[in-house]
Parts: sequence; C-alpha cells; structure tokens
Amino acid sequence: MLKCDLHDYVEIVCLYHYPLCLTLASGEVLHGTALDTRYNDARQECLLLEHAGAEQWVVLDDIAQLEVTAPNPHLQQVRFK
Repeated sequence: MLKCDLHDYVEIVCLYHYPLCLTLASGEVLHGTALDTRYNDARQECLLLEHAGAEQWVVLDDIAQLEVTAPNPHLQQVRFK
C-alpha cells in the first residue's frame, strides 16, 4: 500500500497530465503522460499512462521513482522506495 503523501504526488501528476519518466523497482524505465489512477483486475491500484497513443497500466507499488519531465512548480522528482 502506498503512503498517503506519495499518493498525493500521483494525484498531482494525473491532475495536470504531466509527462513522466517512471523507474520501476525492477529497474525498467517507462515514459508517458499521466492520465488517471485505476484498479486493475487484480484490485491493485495503478497509474494509467499514455505513450504514443497507447495506454499502459503501472502498479503503484512497483514504482521506485517518479520524475516529471516538463518544468513545473509542483514537483520534479519523487522517490517511492
């Protein structure tokens, strides 16, 4: 389960549809625009990303680092783990 303060950052990036670079705990790096949070079929909370016209679901508990790739006043980089 994600801590409340970290969940707030996820909500902010979705609200403003920020472009992101996500680093997962596995080391995989994903790029895309934050759209929304939703639950997958396994009832895991996910971040919905859009990249090149395709949607990708990322389980929030798998995110190690979130980086906003556009200048903004709200946040730049957040470490989850």
